[in-house]
Amino acid sequence: MRAGKLDRRLTIRRFTVIGRDEFNAPIKDWSDLATVWAQQRPNRGGERFAAQQIAGSSVMTFHIQYRDVKVTDRILYDGREWNITDVREVGRRVVTEIDCVARQD
Repeated sequence: MRAGKLDRRLTIRRFTVIGRDEFNAPIKDWSDLATVWAQQRPNRGGERFAAQQIAGSSVMTFHIQYRDVKVTDRILYDGREWNITDVREVGRRVVTEIDCVARQD
């Protein structure tokens, strides 16, 4: 992968223990794991009619230099949070391809 194509900045977030409360129970929240350069590849979007309303979705694929990313992580890109639906290794630990769907918050 050529570095010139990595022209977008995104943050990989992971659900981790960030502290403990007064009863020593773990407090979990999303924390930033890494901020990396990526190539953005928009995929398809879609709309569907369900429960008497129209629901849309945005689908995106990101290519980053190889990193250990899990489907339980999230992506923060362009002010939106994206749920990861699939992670693939391209080449031998050269590129990580991440498929995401925008969160509907």
